[in-house]
Amino acid sequence: MDEERMRELSLPINIKPFRMRTEEGWASFLTGEGELRALMEEEDREAVSERLVSRCTELLSPAFADVAFELGHNGEKYELILTPEGDRSRLFQLAYFRQHAPRELLKSWNIKVGRTRSENFGLRIYGQDVALEDVRVWPEKTQNSSLNLKLYCEKLAPLMKENEGQAYNIIYILLDQALGELAAMRYVDRLEVLEAPAERESIPLNHLAGFVARQVDPEGWPRANDPELAGERYTAYEGKPSEEEDWPLRADVYVGVTCCIPLLNGYFQNDDYYMDRLHQDGVVPGFFYYPLDGVDKKDILNLRDQLEQAIEARCGEGIVTFTGGATGTTFGYLDFIAWDLRTLLDAAVEVFAGAPVDWAAFHTLRSNAGSIGLKAEQEA
Repeated sequence: MDEERMRELSLPINIKPFRMRTEEGWASFLTGEGELRALMEEEDREAVSERLVSRCTELLSPAFADVAFELGHNGEKYELILTPEGDRSRLFQLAYFRQHAPRELLKSWNIKVGRTRSENFGLRIYGQDVALEDVRVWPEKTQNSSLNLKLYCEKLAPLMKENEGQAYNIIYILLDQALGELAAMRYVDRLEVLEAPAERESIPLNHLAGFVARQVDPEGWPRANDPELAGERYTAYEGKPSEEEDWPLRADVYVGVTCCIPLLNGYFQNDDYYMDRLHQDGVVPGFFYYPLDGVDKKDILNLRDQLEQAIEARCGEGIVTFTGGATGTTFGYLDFIAWDLRTLLDAAVEVFAGAPVDWAAFHTLRSNAGSIGLKAEQEA
């Protein structure tokens, strides 16, 4: 990788930030939403469906290089449903975009993130009519209030032998309808489609939501399809600090929390799929890190919380979403998704200048990128 490309990845401030792209995206949508409504009122929707999708994609293109969506009408309002397609990092981006929808648009439109539940959903595909009640489920609650699922559908049994991938895609569509897309992302840890029914007792797929509400997460279920909940569900993790003399950044971590596991997994596995996808829209996940020398152990978490609050207050709304943090044997880490990186870094420089740490730096969640100093260590 050449030096110029490395600098771009290490400090991606020359791309248009998603905060600005969001403003431009909604301005674009406002100019053309009347045309979308007119197309959706056409009697022959199938004849105009390609044009409808193409036009909506064009209207959203100032904000998104690529985005999945659905359009509809609920009898009262038109609906734009932005779908994360199982990508939790994308969920944060879509939730941010939805939060900034213009008020005047909401008179005629509902803006949603994720497909909503449909208790009577049916699907006609490959010559078969498949409804939720046609799928049997064997649910298993896990320790972290999630689910492992085994499913069987007699109507899809032949397809499982001919094209297993297509059968799984159909099951995923049905599952999204049974729980809601965001709830399916939240609760389902593992899914297996069986070639023959299991022997123990099962429930139909249209009863799975009731099972979750009663036995898995009674308190959280009412908000299970709320996109804002993504930033409130943290997962704790532990690590074994490296004993090598020259260890890579974050290899000293022994405990941490995150509400966006895929981004951290990508960092540790040197997989930039999520970073590349977000980067093209001006979204920059990253972290601040600083030495813990001289910080009492009992004050480490308080310091991280104080830094987060001070930076957020300094840069204002719509600039950053903090996603967790970690404690290492050497460094403290504060994780975030930046919607406007330049504004965030300017605020962080000011906050770290008065913070009780010798120095501080910024790093994107790309393991092969370089660090950018925010506060230099003062010579004695």
